[in-house]
Amino acid sequence: MSLFQEHHQTVDWGRKGSQAVVTLACLFVVLTGMKIAANVLVPIVYAFFLAVLSYPMVRWLRRHRVPAGLALGITMLMNLSVLAGLVTVGIRLLISFWRDLPNYLRGLEKYSNDLGAWLELRGVADAKTTLGGIFDWNNLISWAARQNMMGMLSTTFGTLATFLASLIMVIIVMMFILMEAHGTQSRLHAVSLSGGPDLSGLMRSADDIQKYLGVKTLISALTGLLAGFWCWFFDLHYPLLWALLAFLFNFIPAVGSTAACVPAIVEALVQHGPGTAVFVGIGYGGINFFLDNFVQPTMLGNRFGISPLVVILSVIFWGWLWGPLGMFLAVPLTMVLKVLLDNNAEFQWISVAMAKKKIRHGEVEVAGYDLHLTDDETIGSGATTEFPGREK
Repeated sequence: MSLFQEHHQTVDWGRKGSQAVVTLACLFVVLTGMKIAANVLVPIVYAFFLAVLSYPMVRWLRRHRVPAGLALGITMLMNLSVLAGLVTVGIRLLISFWRDLPNYLRGLEKYSNDLGAWLELRGVADAKTTLGGIFDWNNLISWAARQNMMGMLSTTFGTLATFLASLIMVIIVMMFILMEAHGTQSRLHAVSLSGGPDLSGLMRSADDIQKYLGVKTLISALTGLLAGFWCWFFDLHYPLLWALLAFLFNFIPAVGSTAACVPAIVEALVQHGPGTAVFVGIGYGGINFFLDNFVQPTMLGNRFGISPLVVILSVIFWGWLWGPLGMFLAVPLTMVLKVLLDNNAEFQWISVAMAKKKIRHGEVEVAGYDLHLTDDETIGSGATTEFPGREK
């Protein structure tokens, strides 16, 4: 029986329209609350996904007969070490780079004037004036020279106290999630038996989300390592900073890798000229193309059936809702949302619309769904694209 078979029954569009209006109103209220409560929700969400990423280490240690408390302590210590190392190195590199920023801006001003003069020689009237009017270089240079990097960071994160409070909340919540992780499936089953919601679909997708986060972290680390080596090869002053930037921004789908390469290309342009800048840009493009199109699909397999368009829209949506921090978790959050929709009969069609499509023999197939289901099979399998209801 085809999933998309024709139905000849009459549809009460008035009732459906009323339900749609009520649903949209509820969605607006929920999104408004999520946006207002971002300072509380974002640390909790980060703590949850960090716990999901860290739990395999706790499980591995416990399987090797390490006591539960010690396994948790080792895992938390490693997380804190990595986090403290990244923050310390990143801040020191940013402070050092900020001192040199006025020199880079002067270099960009010079190239802007040279480009304008070159265009005027080829008949483009007032090109130099037009390019010079895009940026007020004098004000930019004086502003960069006056600003203190620590002050800029405090402005970016609100206040230093707020940032530290959020970081402490992430660590505490993550620790308690890891403490409660063992036996979660049995606990949720008991909740379902006692009349609560059935979250078995979400649990089935937990391994997929965990694998995605693990592979994405590995690919991001490899991206940062290769980008840093490429910048070092072309004798840039801050290869470690650009490596760290490439690592962090690779978590933002589609636009993150492009944004991460811009500062390195600008430094190469100012230091060594257009030729080196072009080669740096080509290197970044080659690294991202190879890892995103060959290495990452090989490691993940055909398991995350989210449409590329949905990925782009999710980055925009979560960025609007929770700012830049929301962009880093756009795909995992969308995967969770897809699973919840997938296990809801009323909104399951949205999950189908979000799925990855492919053309086979001239027909559109939806990845993650068997279009020829039997009566006793259920559609969907969490965030995976394996056919539900079949033996693996």
